Amino acid sequence: MNRYFYYHIFYVGMMNIMLFIPHILIQERFGGAVSGLLTAMAVGTALSWITTSCFERFPGMGAPEIMKKYLPYWMASVVLSASTAILISGGVLALYSFTRTMSIFFNPDMNDYVFLALVAFASVCAGSRSSRSVQFTLEILIVVISPLAFILLYKSLTDSSVNWDAMRVVAGYVRKRPTFESVAAATFLYSGHMNIALFNRLHPKGFKIRHKWLIPLICCFFAFFSFFIPIGFHGTMAVDQYVFLWSVTSDSMQMQYGFVQRVLFTFLILFCVLSLMFTMITFHGAMEFIKSLRPRHLPQTEQWPVPKINWILCGLFGILSFFYTAWANEYRNQWAVMVWLECRFIMEILTALIMLTLVLAARKGWRRNASSGGSAAWGK
Repeated sequence: MNRYFYYHIFYVGMMNIMLFIPHILIQERFGGAVSGLLTAMAVGTALSWITTSCFERFPGMGAPEIMKKYLPYWMASVVLSASTAILISGGVLALYSFTRTMSIFFNPDMNDYVFLALVAFASVCAGSRSSRSVQFTLEILIVVISPLAFILLYKSLTDSSVNWDAMRVVAGYVRKRPTFESVAAATFLYSGHMNIALFNRLHPKGFKIRHKWLIPLICCFFAFFSFFIPIGFHGTMAVDQYVFLWSVTSDSMQMQYGFVQRVLFTFLILFCVLSLMFTMITFHGAMEFIKSLRPRHLPQTEQWPVPKINWILCGLFGILSFFYTAWANEYRNQWAVMVWLECRFIMEILTALIMLTLVLAARKGWRRNASSGGSAAWGK
């Protein structure tokens, strides 16, 4: 079961490329970006260890069940609603990023909404399944894309065009004070642990996440690649001229003896699968959180056939992506991504604090009094 947890760490670490995290940090490369990455390493590691350790105390229970058991119903509903909004927004932003990137670099003559419809339909189909099916689908996709990911990472390190001196110049600005924006963006690399809020339902009694020291190692690895490699390819000054930074960076590489010469095409395949994984998880999580808002809802990790409510909710999420695409442009999308990253960062801190409080409440044997009809009354 431990491997499923680290699948989430892996794909979210890769997904930062798609949500303009490198572009945001590059804008502050002579400011607080480097120190922001170091701060994010400490903050992100602490949040991931605290959150996962707290959920280990409640095996077989997701965040909705835990909060409804120990918090007043109205308070649990507010927290779950905020988490749902974060999840839906993340999925919609990923779909838009996928659509724009594929339109610009793959087939500029094709309508954006065709690309969007294809991946939105796939995301709705995948996200509407049961939690166990989503977990298994994630494993299959990780196995499929891992070779492509390692080829891309290896090529970016060994390419003769990489200027390591440019990286050292930017690394020298480590003494600059980090900004809230840079820390909020960099901590997204560590956000994979938050999926335990839902998938903890699949963990049996006595389950413990082992080798937690791997979390900062994996995330620091992706942080180095996503931030410093584009600087090595494009230089310290020209690197901030690109919005789709890693798409341009991958197009700067060539596979001399590969069956596909331009690495860009390998990157686009990887990008497509990562977008599907991210939207599948976010849509599924938002769907389950909305269903859990019903007071007497009983979660089911395995469901067949797929309930109609799953199709309806995930379908609505897909429709929202079309409205967002109609509203957004490059500048609006960058603003929306930055706001989303800041809200997500704040929500992760609040979740860790809430879970710490609930662990202490559970140790003292306290829980919400069911006879109070969901009020703030408590009882042993």
